[in-house]
Amino acid sequence: MNRIYKLVLSLIVGFPVVSQAQLFSAMAPPSRQKGVLSYSGSIQPETSLADGSENASMNRGTVVATVPVYKTDQEAWAVTTLGNWIDLYPDQNNIMPDLYQVDVGVTYSRMIDEKKYWAANANFGSASDKPFKDPSVNTIGANFFYIDPVDETATWIYLVNYSNNRPILNNIPIPGFAYMYTPSKTFRGTFGAPFAQIYWEFVDQWSLNFFTLIPWVIKTSVDYSIAGPMKVSLGLDFFQSTYYIFGRENRQDRLFYDEKRLFLGFKSPLSKTFMFEAEAGYSFDRRYFSAENYEPNPTNAVALGSSPYVKLNLTAFMF
Repeated sequence: MNRIYKLVLSLIVGFPVVSQAQLFSAMAPPSRQKGVLSYSGSIQPETSLADGSENASMNRGTVVATVPVYKTDQEAWAVTTLGNWIDLYPDQNNIMPDLYQVDVGVTYSRMIDEKKYWAANANFGSASDKPFKDPSVNTIGANFFYIDPVDETATWIYLVNYSNNRPILNNIPIPGFAYMYTPSKTFRGTFGAPFAQIYWEFVDQWSLNFFTLIPWVIKTSVDYSIAGPMKVSLGLDFFQSTYYIFGRENRQDRLFYDEKRLFLGFKSPLSKTFMFEAEAGYSFDRRYFSAENYEPNPTNAVALGSSPYVKLNLTAFMF
């Protein structure tokens, strides 16, 4: 049970918060369900507009709260809420509108025996320039998990995911699986689909972190322990966001926003329940485009240029 809970915490701290809120809120066993409140915000002061005439500042933010409302050793209920925004200042609605995502989900988990358990969640929200304006901009999703520990070092995870706002294979239930292997304190890995995660302390004080949510989310870093749990990081972050634009002609089209980041970061717990993380770096290959599904090389992409950025992550665990 402890190794599964550590996996959940590693996904919550430092990885894409929108994806993690929708996919991983169900993975902790009932008795280990904890409240989590997290904030992530970044500022990119130099955003070149499509016509090249002027610059704007891009501000991004995400707030996620997960609250267990009922739990025993055998079952638990939890509620997750999420708010996300991308804002250009000054407003450039003729180039790229302000974008928002609002979401609420409910998770139920239940033990099968002393080790095995299952969980299911469902979420409803809106991701758009005009959230909840009409049903065409609303989002829904659901997940089912079955967690089967093999022994003290290995666990199988089976899942089914549905979403109407997935980058690829939209509106199709997709099965997945993962094999979680934790042979020592210096290595833990989860290998499967649609996600994989590795932590490897390859030399004393040096570690590798890698996470992917297949196929188009990647975050990897090499960390150095300064003192105890305080670490500095050098890494690469590649992610995208998807939105339904109100009034679009093709109801299946979505707006995709892509971004890559090279960063230098610092992270440290400030207490047993509070984690602090800061990043500074360079964002590049920023673009947005409209399509029904994600395209690696879209013909209608609009580039926003490169920019330095700063980012702050704050996470509070309500034990």
